[in-house]
Amino acid sequence: MSVDAVEIGDEGIGDQAAGEYADAAIAGARALIEADPAQERWLTPLVRAIKRKRLRLPSLSPTTHRVVRLIEQAEVDLDELAQAVNGDPVLATRIMGVANSSYFRGATEVPNVREALMRMGVREARTLVVVVALRSTLLRSPGLGERAQALWRHSLLSASATQEITQEIPPWETTGFLAGLLHDLGQLVVFAFVAELPAWQDDGASPSDSAVDAMLEATHPALGAMVLASWGFPAAFCDAVLGHHDMEGITGDAEHLAHAVDLGHTIANRIAEGFAESADEIDAELLEKGERVGLDAPRLFDIAEEAEANLEALSKLA
Repeated sequence: MSVDAVEIGDEGIGDQAAGEYADAAIAGARALIEADPAQERWLTPLVRAIKRKRLRLPSLSPTTHRVVRLIEQAEVDLDELAQAVNGDPVLATRIMGVANSSYFRGATEVPNVREALMRMGVREARTLVVVVALRSTLLRSPGLGERAQALWRHSLLSASATQEITQEIPPWETTGFLAGLLHDLGQLVVFAFVAELPAWQDDGASPSDSAVDAMLEATHPALGAMVLASWGFPAAFCDAVLGHHDMEGITGDAEHLAHAVDLGHTIANRIAEGFAESADEIDAELLEKGERVGLDAPRLFDIAEEAEANLEALSKLA
């Protein structure tokens, strides 16, 4: 027997999620149904679940939420950040372990979280704290399965690239890493939804991989923005995630960040495919996206190299 959408999950999206992002996700689903009626079987329950606010969404612990909000600020108070990290013993232990690792090559072991953050330096600390804090949230989402490591790798590459891109794009100078890390958050919602779909079908059927890919393309930006809105992120940040593949209707600061995230995402994909061996070999699409944010071929090449180097370091430390 099919399960009605009202029974989906135990974590509704709540009242904080902006209705405009839910409407955008529904519009994307309906456009896909119109283009490919065979998708209706899978997308009608999704539309119903969005309307009834019954999707299963990734959630943040209170400590992670506080840490992320502090790191988002232009000026980070290390005392306040240390206090927030200490609110989660597992996170605090991991940060201490990172600071005392060979990567930072300290002469003596740091005795507390504040000293650990000082050893890392503000920029490094911001990056590592958010990676460690968010890793479990992203990788333990239901339905992710074998896609987990690929999505995490892509997120880290996108984050590192976007961080470099936004350094000259006010007011996003310190927000790029977080935006790149979270830009595909909506994929987690789709995977969790797909994992439960067989229970709602009379024959227990699951969508094909190609159907899931089409669903992801049509809805994940809007679903990601919806999650971020439920987490309390500012509208411009959510709008940038909404528009990172399609800038129509995205303006002002949000558009600038959306272009940066789109470029970071594209660089991450190119690295996965095998990045150009020199700046002269960078493809036309990537060059065009770079021009939109004022970056030329040599700078794009440098950003890709740095993103790859950062990935190796972050993978070991996180």
